[in-house]
Amino acid sequence: MMKSSKHSFILCLCALMFVLVACSGPAFLNGFGGSNGKITITLWYWNRAIDDRLIAQVERQFPHVRFKPLKIGGGYDAKLRTALAGHANIPDIVGINSNIATYFPDAEQFVDLRPLGASRISKVYLNWKWQQGIAPGGRVIALPMDSGPTALFYRADLFKQAGLPADPAAVSARLKTWDDYIRAGEQMTQATGGRIHMFDNINNVFTQIMGQSKQQYFDAANHYVGDQLAVRRAWDYAARVHQLDLSAKATSYSTDWSAAISNNSIASFVGAVWMKHRLKDAGPKTAGLWRVAPAPGGPGNAGGSFLAVTRASQHSQVAFDIASWLMSAQNQVTAYLDTGLYPSAIASLNSPHLLQPEPFFGGQVTTKIFSQVAAHIQPVPNSPDADVVQNVLQRELTLIEMQNMNPQVAWDTAQQQIQRELSH
Repeated sequence: MMKSSKHSFILCLCALMFVLVACSGPAFLNGFGGSNGKITITLWYWNRAIDDRLIAQVERQFPHVRFKPLKIGGGYDAKLRTALAGHANIPDIVGINSNIATYFPDAEQFVDLRPLGASRISKVYLNWKWQQGIAPGGRVIALPMDSGPTALFYRADLFKQAGLPADPAAVSARLKTWDDYIRAGEQMTQATGGRIHMFDNINNVFTQIMGQSKQQYFDAANHYVGDQLAVRRAWDYAARVHQLDLSAKATSYSTDWSAAISNNSIASFVGAVWMKHRLKDAGPKTAGLWRVAPAPGGPGNAGGSFLAVTRASQHSQVAFDIASWLMSAQNQVTAYLDTGLYPSAIASLNSPHLLQPEPFFGGQVTTKIFSQVAAHIQPVPNSPDADVVQNVLQRELTLIEMQNMNPQVAWDTAQQQIQRELSH
């Protein structure tokens, strides 16, 4: 009788375990004994978004994890949005670019990182960068990755040729405002017979001024203010550069831009720190001739990415721990040294490893300028519709530059189109 009862108990226990495993599926196996007792964490990112050497160290840092990173080529945003919309094949951790506000309407698809430990580490990062990852309602949906502080890139030899100062400190003193910068552009044109242009294109002028502005296209209540003074001011400066013929009309990221850099027809531009790599690729023969100075108009930012944990993750705490390790101050220094991703962690900005002379920039330590800029950027309201507005304004600015459209007509057309698109 006792043997029979014991046998029945064992059979019942086995049956119960079978039911639990069958009901729990892969998640149960990952958490309890499947895959050699390891849990699986997946990551989606794009090329150069995260340092691959750090990714390769994740399983060593987290021995209980089987880490599966997927580097996605073109169409990253589209693939991620498709997965979120279909509620299928969603990874645990995802990279999000500087357009993070466009994901705010889907904030519920991401874990609020505060209960997982985000509140404890918020002071590790630049405040303005941290604020960009906070969705309306206060949900912290992402951790900061890299940042994009901006500065003036300029050719010291071409500045000398035009009778302008060439030393970064002297350039900064001479070009404090965009008015100063435009006047220097006129001097460059006159001194070189119009062969060399001070600006690359007027869309970049507009974008960089907006990157310095304390007011963007929407206020804190998400009301559209892109027809007001701050935006109009940036528009008017861009139009003025065109009217004075100070732009090389070289579209950013195009072969024309690379050719203009290589052919010595662009004397300067304001750009983010990551433009250093773009500049080196475009003009290897100009090595040693470029310098960096604080941008006219003050501190600004352009770009920078984030890491988020999705609600689809069955191991959100582990996913958060991995993301926060990847984005620690020490690892952000490593990422800068390996791939040029500029840190957003405050301690990283002060690391002596960043303070290295750069031969391409004549031995200048450019990071001193970019880190100082990053420390003085102020948070600004962002909106999911900011890209809609930006795209319309940039299309009309292109028509001004390439087809000589009247700036006032282009402004009115842009505002009308923006209102139509925002009303949909």
